[in-house]
Amino acid sequence: MVSVELREILKILGDFRLEIESLKAKEGEFLTLLGPSGCGKTTTLRIIAGFEKPDRGEVLFNSKVMNEIPPYERNIGIVFQDYALFPHMTVFKNIAFGLELRKLPREEIEKKVRWALKLVGLEGFENRYPEQLSGGQQQRVALARALVIEPEVLLLDEPLSNLDAKIRERLRGEIKRIQKELSITTIYVTHDQEEAMAISDRIAVMNDGRIEQVGKPLELYYTPKTEFVAKFLGLSNIIELEAENGKARLGKLCFNVSKDGKVRIFFRPESVYITEGDFAEIVSYELLPGRIRLRLSIEGKEIIAERFLDELPFKVENMPKKVGVQVKSFALL
Repeated sequence: MVSVELREILKILGDFRLEIESLKAKEGEFLTLLGPSGCGKTTTLRIIAGFEKPDRGEVLFNSKVMNEIPPYERNIGIVFQDYALFPHMTVFKNIAFGLELRKLPREEIEKKVRWALKLVGLEGFENRYPEQLSGGQQQRVALARALVIEPEVLLLDEPLSNLDAKIRERLRGEIKRIQKELSITTIYVTHDQEEAMAISDRIAVMNDGRIEQVGKPLELYYTPKTEFVAKFLGLSNIIELEAENGKARLGKLCFNVSKDGKVRIFFRPESVYITEGDFAEIVSYELLPGRIRLRLSIEGKEIIAERFLDELPFKVENMPKKVGVQVKSFALL
């Protein structure tokens, strides 16, 4: 297994600056680069692959500097957003392409291709052409082609963004299963927060060419270090209060904090519990599958609560004008 590390990376592309002081994917880890379009995710991946050279800094595989090593010598597998399959080649030939370039014996190529087909669940599809496959099947072929060369590092650039939601959800589970089965160091690029949360060991949240925070999914979700991370990963409540004697109050809500003065309290909608009471006004609500999202106003500050329907102390058809509120967990920004 291989670790991948970036040190003091700088890449200038026109008006855009990518600056990464430090980032490391551990051996066998599934690390996701998450952020909005144009934040530098794909450029970072291309630097790791060797398609782009940094203006400054080092790319290391197992502590070995790779800056001058060309992509074809880095032993990496790459899956692109657009699949990049050869339309005139069968599934078998597409998957075998990298092996044939390495001039492996025919018998070994056939063995490896059949192993890869089984791995991605495409046994029996070897004689079809890309145009005869669905989008999800084409993406599986692209994944098989990347894995059949037995790379030490797997790089995936928004591989599921062209697929519909149900296929995307199924395939991301397959990618995670295969990654764990092979214990291959994987770096995955996406702008989809749910996708990143579902499959990653750790996530690096990027914004405007910089890394805002790196951590495990739940760590980022519940204890973000910046407002950008808090807002990018799902719905958030951020309220500014005045703290005195280690307590910040909003109506009957009380937050125990570590300092006095102005504080910024962060908590997720699902950390807000609805109780019987009359100090939080229900401004509006949305019914979602099996749950409800409430917009509440407390002393002029709006917060969002999200609960399963059977957790409410009332029935939706008997919605009161005001309720009580408890916040079970929060963090300071």
